[in-house]
Amino acid sequence: MNVFYDAGLIGDYFDNYGEREWARLDADMESRVSFHLHRAFLEKFVAAGAEVLEAGAGPGRFTIELAKLGARVTVGDLSAVQLEFNRARVAAAGHADSVVARKVLDIVDLSEFAAETFDAVVAYGGPLSYVLERADDALGELLRVVKRRGHVLLSVMSLFGATRKYLPGVVRWARDRSLEEVEHVIGTGDQVGEIGAGHVCHMYRWVELEALLRRHSCTIVAASAANFLSVNHHDALTEIEADPALWEKFLGWELDACRQPGALDGGTHIIAVVRRT
Repeated sequence: MNVFYDAGLIGDYFDNYGEREWARLDADMESRVSFHLHRAFLEKFVAAGAEVLEAGAGPGRFTIELAKLGARVTVGDLSAVQLEFNRARVAAAGHADSVVARKVLDIVDLSEFAAETFDAVVAYGGPLSYVLERADDALGELLRVVKRRGHVLLSVMSLFGATRKYLPGVVRWARDRSLEEVEHVIGTGDQVGEIGAGHVCHMYRWVELEALLRRHSCTIVAASAANFLSVNHHDALTEIEADPALWEKFLGWELDACRQPGALDGGTHIIAVVRRT
């Protein structure tokens, strides 16, 4: 089962996905932890006043966080529908003036931007997962448009972390529908066909993402799972979240755990930060 990048297909998927994309990062406890970890890296690597390209921005969860940090954000996404949600959500949060422009944008071709245009580039949530076999083209473009010594912050879907989280469903599919499809996903990382319900993407192993990053003119300065201790522990997390002091402590434990080499493949996403050289 070969799969190739189709920008129109991905754009249509997120057009149809609609408002559910806004809810995704608040859908369950693990998602809220993931949002916290992604935000922690923004706080560390995006300075006030920075000119930022946000690629695959969706409805604006991280656009709002970038605005809170004082960044000036150029918002891009393949989905025109998601860009309209972004406009509405960012305005409702009181940060409309922080957005420089919104563009239907394909990260495999950022030729409308000159080299070294941005202080930082953010590609959270999986833009590199959706470009499939064109990941090198996309990463090259993200690095081209960031200034030398500037940072690209990205996250991709994690093969083993996603399998870990959704293992009961994976097992049911293998038993009741197609073991061959499950074997294909585990073997290649490519989610295609009925098993993905139209959500075509590539899920990464850390060694694969690391190899991709090292093929380009950049230095890896941070790597983390998006969640690890929290995966599939909803009841415990509900109890922890009810105690604000304990919740803050737990988020610190999670941030530390997710950066350990043995945990990088264990969350739903893998976060990486690279500095252009």
